[in-house]
Amino acid sequence: MKDVISDLVAEQAHVDTIIAELPEETWNSMSGNCEWTIKEELLHIAAFDYAAVRMLAGGYEAVNEVSEVEFGHDEIYRPTAFSHLSGSESVQFWREQRSRMDVAFYDKNPKDRVAWAPGLPMSAKSLVSARLMELWAHSVDMCDALGIEPTVAMRIQHTLFLSWQALPNAYRINGLEMPTVPIRLEIVLPNGELWVRGEENAENWIKGTARDWALTAVRRRHYLDTDLEIHGEEATRYATIVQTFAGEASTPPAPGSHLKVSLMEASR
Repeated sequence: MKDVISDLVAEQAHVDTIIAELPEETWNSMSGNCEWTIKEELLHIAAFDYAAVRMLAGGYEAVNEVSEVEFGHDEIYRPTAFSHLSGSESVQFWREQRSRMDVAFYDKNPKDRVAWAPGLPMSAKSLVSARLMELWAHSVDMCDALGIEPTVAMRIQHTLFLSWQALPNAYRINGLEMPTVPIRLEIVLPNGELWVRGEENAENWIKGTARDWALTAVRRRHYLDTDLEIHGEEATRYATIVQTFAGEASTPPAPGSHLKVSLMEASR
């Protein structure tokens, strides 16, 4: 548990270095997904770090119970109660909420069950991984807006794990039956080691870098805009529907959309 929390803290510290000194006018720049500003991205993370503390304390059946009552959100989960904060105030708010959450995690047994998405409780340890994954996903949006390359460290393994662990849910929320044929992942980590899941001789497989698969799994890139090698109909379907986060099925970015965003940012 401590190792996972340490990875979360490291990711928080890294993102902090990206956004801590942004000029105020930059906070309202549109993020990579072209629906959120950089400030809205950070406030979403901060608000759900706040909600995580509430969920860890118990008394709620789903995280939406916290968000709808205590800070509100629109249809794409941009929190509404904190929109008056400036960029620097948003950073301070996030620091406070993430610190409270990190401390709350240290007090939990890794196997303790924590409610989060409706009907999908998870272990406290998995929730740490989920908070790290979501932070990284939204930091990708912020990096896209700033025109910088997202950092992919060894702690990206938590996002890779969730991409595999959430496979049954990805099929379920897309109204699909779980495949009867085996699928294999062979992902190269930042240090060059191989991260694998699935049967060795599976005819359906996905190979590539942790960066490309993680960006696909958090729905920030279409797999066609990466260098992933994909073999087999079921593996292609997996790459199309993979989703590391809870909720309804999310539509992947259109092929080429990241290139268009990059060109937009370059022209500003």
